[in-house]
Amino acid sequence: MRTLPFFLAAALLSGPSHAFDAMGAAAAAAAAAGDTAAASIRDAERKRAAAVASGDIDTLRKLIGGEYYHVESNGRVRTKTEFLQALMRNEFRMSGYGLDDMEITVLGNGRAAVVTGRFHARMQSLNALRQFRGRYVRVWTLQPDGWRNTLHQSTEIRPAGIPAPDARPLPLQ
Repeated sequence: MRTLPFFLAAALLSGPSHAFDAMGAAAAAAAAAGDTAAASIRDAERKRAAAVASGDIDTLRKLIGGEYYHVESNGRVRTKTEFLQALMRNEFRMSGYGLDDMEITVLGNGRAAVVTGRFHARMQSLNALRQFRGRYVRVWTLQPDGWRNTLHQSTEIRPAGIPAPDARPLPLQ
């Protein structure tokens, strides 16, 4: 036998006019929790952007979860360790990195979130300085010590017909 959630059982027992009040209160509480989570994630996103722009490895280490999966716009995949090591070795440096917009969707009763948006950056690699814009998706999960970024994927935005700097034709399989 399934039991009714407490707020619903109490609302039904107290009469029809109070049933909607109790359900509305529960929905309002869930919305408030989602708003609080979204504000925390927005703050974490801003800290992440500032850390990427300044090469602040310590802050990134705290914001990135242990099971991190980083997919770059060129398709390369890195773990947390590989990503942080690449930054430490100056394989690429981001300057002028900023978020142009972001949309946060809180999921799993406030324990996870998907963040999508656009960014701009100047990237200094070993060979060249390049400016670009892109779209990103990040997944954040609530851990005992706070929100941690567990997945990042970015895609460069280029005008149609302009190939990627390292683009080369691939044979059809």
